[in-house]
Parts: sequence; structure tokens; C-alpha cells
Amino acid sequence: MENQDRLNKPIGTKELPKLEAKEVEVQGLRLDPKTKKGSDKVVGELLVLICKHPDREELIEFTKVKTLKGDNLKVLGLWYSEDSEGNVQKGSSVADLMSFIGVKTLIELEGKKIMTVEQSKDTTYLCVKAY
Repeated sequence: MENQDRLNKPIGTKELPKLEAKEVEVQGLRLDPKTKKGSDKVVGELLVLICKHPDREELIEFTKVKTLKGDNLKVLGLWYSEDSEGNVQKGSSVADLMSFIGVKTLIELEGKKIMTVEQSKDTTYLCVKAY
């Protein structure tokens, strides 16, 4: 009977609460392989920042960063790539984030406090701020 009750519910009037752009603490990180749509072929790896937001009990994950390129703000995926020496690729969004935060290795991001910002006026999801 419980399922039947839920099937008879109308659309609610309350909006889903949105998280505000605030400082978050990096609690962990991982690299997630990304596959081409409709295929099992791995096309790259995304850095996932696992963070604690002050207004939310559960941890949240970020895979995008907002940076300043020239005079333009850009939202980029945190695609992980290495140079010919096996280091984080200079000029990549991951390297830009590391430089902005002031760390030499990704593992040093753990425990750091970083700011978040809305991706854009149209896309109000949060991303990491690196400008």
C-alpha cells in the first residue's frame, strides 16, 4: 500500500535547496577513467576532488574548475594528463589548479581549503575556483 500512496502524490511546491558557493575542504581525491559514450574505450581520466561543504552533511565531488585564460573565465574538466617525463602536464586544468592552490603534488590537496563558484549564470552547479 505504501507504493500506491507514493504513486498518487502530486508535484510538490518546494524547490530543491542549492548549495551556495563557499569554501570547502578537500577530504580526498581519486582518478576516474572516462569512456567514450556507447563504448568501453577509455578516453582519459578525470581528477575527482572529494570535499566537505559547510552546508551539507554528505561529501560532494568536483570534476570541474573555473580558471582565467587571458581575459576570459573558462570552466574546464579536471582531465589528468602527464608530460613526457611522467609529471602532471604543464598548462593543463589540473596543473592550473595545483599552481593556484600552491601545491607541488596532487596528494598535497588533501586537507586544503578551496573556494567554489557557480559555473555560470545558466549553469548554477558549483565548481572549484582557481583564479
